[in-house]
Amino acid sequence: MGNLKLPQAAVVTGAASGIGRAIVLALARRGDAVVAADIDAEGLHQTAVDARALGSTVFPITTDVSNESAIEQLAEAAFGVAERVHLLVNNAGVLVSGNCWQTSLEDWNRTLDINLWSVIHAARSFVPRMLESGGHIVNIASMAGLTPGRELAAYTVSKYGVVALSECLAAELASLGASIKVSVVCPGAVRTGIASSLQHDDTAGLTRAGINSTLRDVIRDGMAPEILAEHLLSEVDAGKFWIVPREVLAAVEDRATEILRSASRPASYTEAPCH
Repeated sequence: MGNLKLPQAAVVTGAASGIGRAIVLALARRGDAVVAADIDAEGLHQTAVDARALGSTVFPITTDVSNESAIEQLAEAAFGVAERVHLLVNNAGVLVSGNCWQTSLEDWNRTLDINLWSVIHAARSFVPRMLESGGHIVNIASMAGLTPGRELAAYTVSKYGVVALSECLAAELASLGASIKVSVVCPGAVRTGIASSLQHDDTAGLTRAGINSTLRDVIRDGMAPEILAEHLLSEVDAGKFWIVPREVLAAVEDRATEILRSASRPASYTEAPCH
């Protein structure tokens, strides 16, 4: 391409499979150019092949989103091929089961690094570049970012973090009058391979093995990623911050009602002095 750049391109992480792949293909059908990122080089290549077959210009970039310098390189590459990034979708994610105290430090670190720190790194690398030309940032959280799940401590904490970060980012950009919009997506179960790494045997313990089996069944019966991708892009077009399915909203309403009910009860404890 020489020194010529595309007018704009979308950037999608976790693009090798699942929701990310579905978003890349949905964008390709719209005719958008896409910078597709994932650590899975083989899956990423297939996504690029399929998107190009739809007539899209795709730049696959193998990226470890948990690595700050890799995200910075992704931003450099995206703005190297396009004048602006009109859409940034932070989608990469992993799932680990287990309660707070039995989840290994390795699993805590990996989950937070991929699910939350990747979004923090992306904000630090992309927002300064997007301030001049504007765009839209979409952070994929989860129903678990709005309602806690038993035996999903690390995953839930990471997704709550994505929701909170999205809210802060939207408020900060609005205070600057920046032409960058933000959306946070909190779907329920989506039919992806995110549960494939969960243990299938009882070495995880009977309780965790049962949770893993249930998670695999729920995800297998979840929404097709293609449906979520089309809905997501439609809501982004409408400029919505919250992109939350109706069934998830019902769970959020139940939780909020319980919080208000509990908080309104007379305290049954004696306040301790502040130290």
